[in-house]
Amino acid sequence: MAEIAISSTFVLLEIVPPLIKKLNLREDVQKEIEILRDWLNSLKAFMEDNYGREGSRMLDDQVEKVRKIAYDIENVIEEFILHSSQYTFHNHLITQKLHNFAHNVRHGFPLVGISKKIASIKEHIDELKSKNAAFFGNNSNQRDRPSSSSSKIMASPLLLDDEMVGYENLKKEFIRHLVDRDNNRLARLAVAGPAGSGKTTLVKNVFWKPRIWGQFDCHAWILVSRNFDLEEIFISMLKQLCFSRKEPYPPMTDALPNAFLEAVIITTSSSDVASICASSSDHTYRLNGLEWLEGLKLFCRNAFPDINGECPEELKNCCVNIVTRCEGLPLAIVAIGRALERKSRLPDDWEIFYNSLEYKIRTDPDLFVIFPEDYSVKRGRLTRLWVAEGFAIGTDGQTAEEVAEDYLNQLIHVNLVHVSKWDFDGRPRNCRVQNLVLNFIIQKCKDEDFASSFSKEKNMIHQSRKIRRLSVHNDFSILPRDTDFGGGVRSMFLLRLLKISAVDLEKNLRTLKLLRILDFQGASLTKFPQDITRLTILKYLNLSDTNIKIIPTSITKLFYLETLDLKRTNVTLLPKEISHLHNLRHLLAYKYNVENYVNFDSAQGVEMLYDEGIGKLTNLQKLSLVKIDEKGQILQVLKKMTRLRKLGLTGLEWKHGTELSASVGLMENLKTLDLCSTTKQEYLQLGDMSYLPQTLERLYLKGLLTEFPASISSLSKLHKIHLKWSKLDYSPLMALQFLPNLIELQLVDCYIGEVLIFEALCFTKLKILVIEELLDVNMIVIQDGAMPDLKQISLRRCPNLMICPLGMHNLTKVEELTLYDMPKELIARIRENSEDRAMVIYIPVIHSFTLKDQSWEFENLSHSFSQ
Repeated sequence: MAEIAISSTFVLLEIVPPLIKKLNLREDVQKEIEILRDWLNSLKAFMEDNYGREGSRMLDDQVEKVRKIAYDIENVIEEFILHSSQYTFHNHLITQKLHNFAHNVRHGFPLVGISKKIASIKEHIDELKSKNAAFFGNNSNQRDRPSSSSSKIMASPLLLDDEMVGYENLKKEFIRHLVDRDNNRLARLAVAGPAGSGKTTLVKNVFWKPRIWGQFDCHAWILVSRNFDLEEIFISMLKQLCFSRKEPYPPMTDALPNAFLEAVIITTSSSDVASICASSSDHTYRLNGLEWLEGLKLFCRNAFPDINGECPEELKNCCVNIVTRCEGLPLAIVAIGRALERKSRLPDDWEIFYNSLEYKIRTDPDLFVIFPEDYSVKRGRLTRLWVAEGFAIGTDGQTAEEVAEDYLNQLIHVNLVHVSKWDFDGRPRNCRVQNLVLNFIIQKCKDEDFASSFSKEKNMIHQSRKIRRLSVHNDFSILPRDTDFGGGVRSMFLLRLLKISAVDLEKNLRTLKLLRILDFQGASLTKFPQDITRLTILKYLNLSDTNIKIIPTSITKLFYLETLDLKRTNVTLLPKEISHLHNLRHLLAYKYNVENYVNFDSAQGVEMLYDEGIGKLTNLQKLSLVKIDEKGQILQVLKKMTRLRKLGLTGLEWKHGTELSASVGLMENLKTLDLCSTTKQEYLQLGDMSYLPQTLERLYLKGLLTEFPASISSLSKLHKIHLKWSKLDYSPLMALQFLPNLIELQLVDCYIGEVLIFEALCFTKLKILVIEELLDVNMIVIQDGAMPDLKQISLRRCPNLMICPLGMHNLTKVEELTLYDMPKELIARIRENSEDRAMVIYIPVIHSFTLKDQSWEFENLSHSFSQ
């Protein structure tokens, strides 16, 4: 992690030269900054040269000293930036001079002391080099040092079916007890075993198979940590039960889903808990790890995939030792095997790796990682945090966010990060850290002063250690009143805060002047904390899922802000001062109000007060959702935002079509385009949009259309299309059917014809199809060869569709069919022993929902498992 600290400091160094030039400072200051850069390069080379040699006490001592020097350099740079920024926020010359004079009298400009601090750092580096010449000498002979450049690695799940080595018979017995329940009584199954023994993998390989969960009306997967919140667990379970039945999540006052509990599966490391929870002793499954030979087979399969899992003779002894060290735990075996897959196959290197495994990981009950145990974090949030921290830096060919995604994929590939939920396009949507590696991360965070946490249960922090990243869980008042962070905190995460004191918050924000990251997601905030705008060098501000309503004009002080996340807040208007935040990369502000169905006005955006300076927000990559201003001036400004990768606009009128087309045509990196008209009666003018960026992957069109832009048919990278309320008088399928990479298609009130035909050989990669509110359609035809990879079909509110889609039997890969408020005639025809049953007999999950008196009636039409 020392190399992470160094990378973070390099990002800060990029800010300094422009400030020096703007302040017209002397040349020797620039030279001192260059000296810092040279030293950091030297320290970084040292870290890279010694990568993989951890475990030596002497080396660990040098790494610790390097880390402290990097932090000292970071402190000097941030102090310079903080004070320099005070000089640059006043544009009027007289006001600026008066402010500069007052600031000098009160604080003294840091340049007076910066040379002394740099000299002190230089002394430490010289001392380190003189006493440890062996470490800082010529390291060019190090073999096969891992490259620091990122590479795209396809993410893979934890364990595939064919990797369930040693548990095949147990898995079959488990399925039998789950499905063949005696007299339909509640089945309680428990799987016990140590961390990493494969408990979760075994259950997931059963639970997530449509042929299994299709037998049940609904299902939920709950993670219960040691320090759980019962209300939070209940809400999570309720949301999942509603989601699995495709029902909207009800307010707490509404009736609960009418679900009869049929099966409960528990995984635990405690045999006693398993015995208590299971229906009987034969419903308890104990995983004690793999036999030695099975473990070796699993290890070699992952370490040597290019040679069909055959272990090279010269590495056999080391492989045997590694597998023995893993103690039969499949997760450890797979993780280490995949980590070694990319390592050179030199016996000495493997021996060094094996010796590092012997490092004893000590646990500390008072220290946690940034996110709570079993906390699932979204991919976008995680990558934006890494960029703000400086862990991921852009290259000539990739943005910093893309580099961060590569890093995440690598961590997933070696099973250090687990994917909780996959996106429609195969990318990870939500991630969490496996408990197996939690202790390792905890110890690393402690040893390297990387992160510290407070929680309701564990509220002590070792005050002797520096706190650079602080995470507070549940309740902000648990911070001791006398807590002194010494101004060293760079990142603060206030997670799951159910209680927050404005007084305590203001007190701490005033002392944490060097914060770069402030994450309030889900906190019980109703008002924007004014002291946030004192955090001059803040780069990341997350206020999503809070109840704030107003963003103050003083936000203009956050000149270095890169991410402003206001998703699912009550903010509807952004001040014009937002235009001064020239470093903004992500401006996210939208809210969805959904009851039983998504309506036209379900998505709500924010209005940006027009200011000429908005055109200077040229670094923006994501801007969504923005409500078009009355004069449509924002559309002119968009022509300057050519780096946009995501754009969402609401309130579009017919007259905006020309300006919109001209602006979008300049966005050569655009991946997501979301357009919505003012009302259902207003047309989206897209006919003259002759050019759409070929990079486009997601397209959402909401509003009346007279015609499709001809360029849509040429978008070879398009993965997802939502076409809603278009009311076309011709089938939209003609323009979309041969898109080569389309995965998801939603058609909502977009066609006023009577017959919808999916022609042969069309939509070859489509996996998700939603057809909703096609009021006049009375027949859907699926020709042989159409949609060969389709997995999910949802038919919703099509009142004239009385019969099953013709050719449904051709869709042999469909795993789930859901019906919402569909005609009773259609439902009757696909029930057991009915006339159209043969057309859907192969589909494992068939669920029907009917809305009556604002509550859902559910019918499970799935065929029995025995069939």
